[in-house]
Amino acid sequence: MLLTELLERQKNNGTVAIKYGNRVISYQEWYDESNRLSFVLNENSHKDSLNIGVFLPNSIGYAVAYYAILFNEKIAVPIDVRSKPLEILSLAQYCEMDVVLTTIQYRELLENSFLKYGHKITLIFIEDYSSKVVNNEKDYIKKTKYIVPHGDENDVAIMLHTSGTTNNPKRVMLTHRNLITNVEANIESLQLSMNDKVLICMPMAFGYCNTAQFLTHLYLGASMVISEGIFVPRIFFQIVQEEKITNFTGVPSMLLMLLEYGDSSKYDMTSLRYICFGGGKMPVELLNKLVKKFRAVGFVQTYGQTEASPRITALLPKDAIRKIGSVGLPLPNIKLKVVDENGSTLASNKIGEIIIQGSGVMKGYYKQPKITASTIIDGWLHTGDLGYVDEEGYLYLTGRMKNVIISGGMNIYPEEIEEILMAHSNIREVCVVPEESKILGEVPVAKIVEVNDGDRINYRAFCIDKLANYKIPVRFDIVDALDKTYNGKIKRSGRK
Repeated sequence: MLLTELLERQKNNGTVAIKYGNRVISYQEWYDESNRLSFVLNENSHKDSLNIGVFLPNSIGYAVAYYAILFNEKIAVPIDVRSKPLEILSLAQYCEMDVVLTTIQYRELLENSFLKYGHKITLIFIEDYSSKVVNNEKDYIKKTKYIVPHGDENDVAIMLHTSGTTNNPKRVMLTHRNLITNVEANIESLQLSMNDKVLICMPMAFGYCNTAQFLTHLYLGASMVISEGIFVPRIFFQIVQEEKITNFTGVPSMLLMLLEYGDSSKYDMTSLRYICFGGGKMPVELLNKLVKKFRAVGFVQTYGQTEASPRITALLPKDAIRKIGSVGLPLPNIKLKVVDENGSTLASNKIGEIIIQGSGVMKGYYKQPKITASTIIDGWLHTGDLGYVDEEGYLYLTGRMKNVIISGGMNIYPEEIEEILMAHSNIREVCVVPEESKILGEVPVAKIVEVNDGDRINYRAFCIDKLANYKIPVRFDIVDALDKTYNGKIKRSGRK
C-alpha cells in the first residue's frame, strides 16, 4: 500500500479531517486541495526534481502540502520553521532541492537563505499557488540520484530529521511500507477507530507525531485538532473539553506541566482515553502522581526512534502501575532483543544494546551508506539505546550507549541521575554530562534549570541517600536554559 491511498480512499468523505483555529477542512476538501497544489508543483519543478522542501508550521496547509508532494510521486523533506538561513541553505544543498512549499509569511527569510544557493530553486506559496524563483541561476542543482523510485511501497516517502550537524544534516529515509506498517501496529496496540479524535501539539514533522498521530488518524478517517502556538495546560484542557478529544501524544515535559496545573479539575476530561508519551525520561515518582491525579485517563509510555518509523514499544494502561518504569512490550510485528558487544542475546535483566527488527525499520540514512551499514546489521536496527527486558519481556531503558559516563571503571548512566534530580520540586530541567577527570577519567556534572532561582539548595545532599557516591555529580551548575534539538530533546554535550 502507498500513503497516497490513505487519502484517496477518503476523497468522498465529507466529515471533518482537521481543525486548526477557526479553519476546518473535510477529507474531501483536503483531497481536492492537495491535488490542485500537486498540479502547481508539477508545473514548477524539473522532471528530475525529487526531494521537495516543506517549510510550514503545524497547520492544515502542512497536511495539504504533504499530500501534494506524495501525489506527485516525490519525497517530502520537512524543514523546521525555526531554522536559521545557514541551516536552511545547508539542508537544501544536502537534499538537492529544486522546490520548497511554504507561505508568503516566510518569503523574505527563504529568499535570504537561498541567495548563495548557486542553483535555480523555486518557492511555491500555498495560499494562492503563486511561485517565485529565488535567484537568477539557470541550472537546477545536480542530482546524485542516491534514491531511485520504482513506484511501489518500498519507495521513500519522507525524509525526517535526526541527529546531525549543519555540515552533515542526517536525514532518515522512511518508505511507504515503513510508515503504514507502523501506523497499523499503533492502531492495533491502542485499539483506535474512526471515532477517535486526536489533539496535535507536537511538530507534525517530528517522527512521533507524523506516524502516531497524523498518519494514524488519516488511515482511520478520524478527526484531528491542531493546537495553535506553544503548549499551555489551560488551552490543552479547554480543547479536550470542547472538542471531546480521545487521545493525545506528548513528551514528558508537557505531562509535567499538566501535573503542575492547579485548575485541571474544572474541566471535563471524560472523553480522553489515552495520553501517550515518550521522547525522554519520565521520573517514576511523577508518573505515579499523574496516574493518580488523572485516574480516568490511560497513560501509555512508549519508546521509539525516527529510524523505526518510530514506535517500537508501548506500556498499556493495564500495566501502567504493575510495570511502572518500563516502556512496555514491542508493538505487533516488531521483534526486539538485548545484546552484548558481540551481538549475543542477553538473558533477562541484563543490560545491553536494544536492537529491533520489523517492517518499520528505515531504508537508511540519506547519502550515508557507511553509517547505514553500521546501524542496520543483518536486518536488525541497532538503536544505540541501553536497556534490559524482564522475565515477562517488558523493556526497561537505562540510557544511551554514547551517553555512558565511565568513571573509575564504573559505568554511570546520566538518565538515572536525571530521574532522581527531576523529583526535586525546584528542578525544572536537568542534563547530566561527563567532565574530564585526571584521576577517574570522567565524572558526572549536572546542569540544572531551576523553578525558583536565587535559593541556594544543596542538591548533593538531596542525592546522598538516593544514589551511590560514585554516581553523585561532582558539581551542580545552575543555568538559565538547556539547549534543545529540533525534536525538542535536550542536547547533550561535554564529551570531546
